[in-house]
Amino acid sequence: MRFMSLSELKAGAAKRCISPTLDMLPLPNMKGSFTDIREGEDLTVRALVLDNGERNLLMVSWELAHVPCPDIIRANLSKKFGFNDTDMFLFATHNHQSPFFTSHRSPPKRSDDQEGPSDDVQRNTARFTELIIERTAEAVGEAIEKLRPAKFGYGEGKSYINVNRDQYYFEGYWMQGANFEGCSDKTLAVLKFVDEDGNLIAALLNYAAHSNTAFCENDIDGKMKVTCDFPGIACNFIEKYYKKHFGCDAIVLWQAGAAGNQNPYFMAGKHVYDLDGNMRVRDRVPGAAYEQAEVFGQEHAIDAIKILRNIDASKSKVNITTVDDTLYFPSQTFPEGVDRSAHRIMVDNIQEWAGVLSPEDPMPEKHLVDMIPSEEKVPMKAQLVIIGDVAIFGVACEPYNEIGLLCKKASPLRKTIIATHIGEPSVGYVLDNASKNHKVFQSFGTVRPGQSNEIMVNGMLNMFDKAL
Repeated sequence: MRFMSLSELKAGAAKRCISPTLDMLPLPNMKGSFTDIREGEDLTVRALVLDNGERNLLMVSWELAHVPCPDIIRANLSKKFGFNDTDMFLFATHNHQSPFFTSHRSPPKRSDDQEGPSDDVQRNTARFTELIIERTAEAVGEAIEKLRPAKFGYGEGKSYINVNRDQYYFEGYWMQGANFEGCSDKTLAVLKFVDEDGNLIAALLNYAAHSNTAFCENDIDGKMKVTCDFPGIACNFIEKYYKKHFGCDAIVLWQAGAAGNQNPYFMAGKHVYDLDGNMRVRDRVPGAAYEQAEVFGQEHAIDAIKILRNIDASKSKVNITTVDDTLYFPSQTFPEGVDRSAHRIMVDNIQEWAGVLSPEDPMPEKHLVDMIPSEEKVPMKAQLVIIGDVAIFGVACEPYNEIGLLCKKASPLRKTIIATHIGEPSVGYVLDNASKNHKVFQSFGTVRPGQSNEIMVNGMLNMFDKAL
């Protein structure tokens, strides 16, 4: 694709609240049910539209675990606003403290017209999904209305709130923890869009960390609450900062980087040990996880503001290129007869946290299975977006941090970031080759470890060949 007659770049951005209404609660998560919404920490959808005279690019971020109903969302936005599939770059913050059951493939059917009693959870799930679809279209429509001349810049800095979570414990197993010596990219990448007067229109933050600081913990009042977790808290803080000091209605989107083995360094769950050296996980003091998410969110926001201050957003004409592709990975399956749920609980010694054991019960003997290789190849959506001299390699998976660094190093563009959770088809966790024998819970997913480095890097480079 050639760009010979670029006009001035235009940008517009908007957001909408997508929290479930209180009458939709309770809604279940991985451990229990949400019964309330954390005050000031609503879930949000944010939209950014770019137009360079040659083509449009729509970027949408949801503070949810996954992109909600991507096929339906894409069809709806295409019908309403005329975007092609390749014009849309959709992603989720992978927020674990949003209703986790919400279908990210298709909305659940409402049971109002079915025989027998209505299922409240199913009906509320459908209502929540419909709300998300409606509010997403509203945000995109407003972003289009707000399109105005813009300038673009890019910068990087550091944010020290993440840690490698593949930890080798005293008892001789790899489990989820805080491995401060493990690979952990601290880079906070920021794309900045300003108007002709230098006022911030929008910013896109990219960072490698799970959005799970408050994961399934109770607040101080004993309620498990919906919250946007630290990424949403950071975006809210930055937006309010620019409103207070510069009077501009900036919109800040957050994008999860290669965080398959990256957690906030103080994640929900309290690690204690018995005298045999076994790590055991219990609930934290009510409210502690939410307060920690607020601390991390504000620290992350300040890191981003420092980077934004130093970005020279002066490019008014930029190329926009997108390439869609599908990458294929070797797969694996559980041995026949293995209880996947019980195995997952056993892997991380979370029997107490899951309510299977009491603190007085001895830790049962651990037997971790060997996965069975499968002949089937599993597909994964990939998308390459190039804005000027900045590349975003998007993947529908949770790649290990090591893979993200390999992709950055191999990229023909120095300014390259990795975006995750971009829709369907998704393959879940993707371990780097060196971690294939860790037997952490991530290793029991769909993708068979051992070849992922080459598949991801070569897949990205093939997409660059098509783009450049």
